[in-house]
Amino acid sequence: MPWRRRDVLRWLAGGAIGAAAAACARRLPSPEISPEATPPPTRIPVWLPGPERWEIASPVPITPTREFFEVKYSTIPRVDVETWALEITGEVERPLRLTYPELLAMPAVIEMRTLECISNPVGGDLIGNAVWKGVRMADLLAMAGARATAQEVVLHAADGYHTSIPVELARDPHSLLAYMMNGEVLPLEHGFPLRALWPGRYGMKQPKWITRIELIRGEHIGYWEAQGWSKEAIIQPNSRIDAPRPGMLPPQPVEIYGIAFSGPVGIERVEVSTDDGRTWMEAELIRGPTPYVWTVWRYRWERPEEGEHVLRARVVQRDGRTQPRGRGRLLGGTFPDGTDEQHAVRVVIQRGG
Repeated sequence: MPWRRRDVLRWLAGGAIGAAAAACARRLPSPEISPEATPPPTRIPVWLPGPERWEIASPVPITPTREFFEVKYSTIPRVDVETWALEITGEVERPLRLTYPELLAMPAVIEMRTLECISNPVGGDLIGNAVWKGVRMADLLAMAGARATAQEVVLHAADGYHTSIPVELARDPHSLLAYMMNGEVLPLEHGFPLRALWPGRYGMKQPKWITRIELIRGEHIGYWEAQGWSKEAIIQPNSRIDAPRPGMLPPQPVEIYGIAFSGPVGIERVEVSTDDGRTWMEAELIRGPTPYVWTVWRYRWERPEEGEHVLRARVVQRDGRTQPRGRGRLLGGTFPDGTDEQHAVRVVIQRGG
């Protein structure tokens, strides 16, 4: 049975904070956004199997693979691609066993996608944006003949990790099994030979090193879900202030900018406050190609007055939901559903600062 919110205190008494925080064990630098008014598009060359080559032009930053945050459940498994195969079993008419070359031979999809860890704290860097190539999960379900009795899709990984998603989400045209990242074969630390990408869900639902997919009736409780984390893991609205950093600034116009991300509802606008939330101004947005890609936002603070100021940023979703102020919740507000709390930066406007 999954743990309930009322069990959290008992769970903490068992010393589980360290295990929960380890859901995203490593942090790497986030890409810096140009302070210019209109940053140039990022162009990244992407090589496909065979002689084909292409480029993507993006108005939002693409995180270099070497800087992309890493998430692991235990140790990174060593997968022998010569013997590896993807199995699809359970509530299907035609169980499948697909080798790596057979997957590469299937019709491919290339998409930009932002990934965020459910443990990403307010203002955190456990988020990154990349270009991925893979196959649609819906195509595999069709090949296997998914039965109408199937309710969930359970994913099993080579490191022992397991989780599940609803069959309806697996059929979404943006649900992919990826084998390339930023134009290269998927690196081992990011899931080689195969990882999942589901739209609008946190990384805990998108396992790496996939070996088996099982369609089941009823409900499956995954590894992190059994420890109290969200079963749905739907991405919460998130805005981060990348500049300015906390500290002193001279009394001149200030470029305030950062990134924002949200779930499938999408971002209507990003608002910025320079007076700790008493008043709000709308920021300029530079959107990615889909709602599943982060948005760059910026606001020019024309006449900052001398003294101390608390800068805040908040997302307003298309359904009207707005990021709240911090409430001092467990694990920096991330447990159990991920945080939606506003990021705040304290600055002092001072001559000679």
